[in-house]
Amino acid sequence: MNAETFTQRGTPAGPPLCPSCEARNLCFASGAGAEALAQLDAAVERRIRLGAGEYLYRIGDPFRSLYAVRSGCLMNSLRDDTGREQVAGFHMLGDVVGVGGIGHEAYIFDMRALEPSEVCEVPFERLEALAERVAALRGNILKIFGRYRNRDAGTQSLRRKGSAEARVAAFLLDFSGRLEERGRDAARFRLPMSRADISSHLGLSTAAVSRVITLLRQRGTANVVRSAVEISDRAGLQSVAAGRG
Repeated sequence: MNAETFTQRGTPAGPPLCPSCEARNLCFASGAGAEALAQLDAAVERRIRLGAGEYLYRIGDPFRSLYAVRSGCLMNSLRDDTGREQVAGFHMLGDVVGVGGIGHEAYIFDMRALEPSEVCEVPFERLEALAERVAALRGNILKIFGRYRNRDAGTQSLRRKGSAEARVAAFLLDFSGRLEERGRDAARFRLPMSRADISSHLGLSTAAVSRVITLLRQRGTANVVRSAVEISDRAGLQSVAAGRG
């Protein structure tokens, strides 16, 4: 990993970051009081900057920590039997990654940054010890595990949708909804991933994704120009995602 560690445990760290972090209402710190936030901040091993394309961890690396996304966007992927990359998901502000490695004692995905990103590393043993002392954090950890399972189930459901149109429309709506949960503009936003990444995630060809994007623009439901997205008819896009478009 060529990432830059910009705050290392045992070195001057400046003021605590958890209380002022944008991600605190989504990651381990959700709903935590001042004392719990201080304890969580002290549990952070490192805060890591990743450049676009840099890996946070690779498949088979020994599991040690969970990571909360503080900014940017990360992508996890694995390899199929032919060695081709299969994109499993995309992770943004407040998401916690590395959960899949807990039971395996090793990370089960490659995780890399799609754009300049920052993550907070919390060693799992330290997080478990903290959860035993702080009830609010214990509940948050359980919620994080639940979100992990729900996103995995959602991804599988997305790939089972019958048409390419339904898959692409559902993907845009899902990404839009996740941005809205974070207080971002849900109608106008940027996709940090490539068309090839989207295609792999949805189990489609790049040509099929491009065809659907053209079709959505012609119908006036969504306009995607390079990485910029504008959803102009949400109801229409929902109809396409439901297979009625």
